Amino acid sequence: MKKQYFSIFALGVLLMFSACNETTNETTTADSPKSEKATAVKYMDNAEIQAKGMKQIKGLVGTVKPALKGAMKSDKTGMEALKMCTTTAQEMGKKYNATLPEDSSIRRTALKYRNPNNKPDATDVEVMEKLKADKTFDKPLVVDMGDSFRVYKALPVKKPCLVCHGDTKKMSSSMLETLKKNYPDDMAVNFKEGDFRGVIVSTIKK
Repeated sequence: MKKQYFSIFALGVLLMFSACNETTNETTTADSPKSEKATAVKYMDNAEIQAKGMKQIKGLVGTVKPALKGAMKSDKTGMEALKMCTTTAQEMGKKYNATLPEDSSIRRTALKYRNPNNKPDATDVEVMEKLKADKTFDKPLVVDMGDSFRVYKALPVKKPCLVCHGDTKKMSSSMLETLKKNYPDDMAVNFKEGDFRGVIVSTIKK
C-alpha cells in the first residue's frame, strides 16, 4: 500500500513546488474557473493511456522532489522553497517536458491557483470539481479530448504545503509580503491538510 501510493506525498510536495511554476503547455482563455459553461467531459477507461500518463507524472516528481525537499529541509520557514519555486520551477518544468515524447506534455492547474498562467480551462474545472466532490485522490482519471487524451492526477494538501498555502493568519509576515509581491491575485491560500489542492495533467496526443 505504501509503495502503491508513494505519489500521494510526493505529488503533494510537487504541487507545492509547481504552484509557482510559470510553465504551461496549453493556452487557456477562461476569465476565471467559473466563467465558462461546463463541457461534456468524456471519461474513459484506458489502462494503457493511464499508465503512460502516470509514468510521465511520476517522472516529473522524481525530477523536482529532491530539490524541493532539500530547500524545505534547509529552511523550515518555507522561504527558501518559495524562492526556488519562483526562480527555478519554470526551467525545471521546461527541461522535463523537453525529455518527453513529442506527443506528450505535463502541466498543473487548480481551482484556486496561484500563478495566472496555471488558470484551468473548462474541462479542467469540470474534472477537478468531480475529483473534489468524490475525494478521488488515488485514482487518475482519463479524459478523451478528441485529438488527445488527458490523464488527471488529483493532489491533496499535505502538511508541508501549509507553509505557503495554509491559513494566512498563521503565516509569517515575510511569507505574506513575498506572496503579495509576486502573486498579487493569489487564490492558493487558506487550505487545510487533506483538502483538494489541484491536479497534475498529462496530455497525450492521439
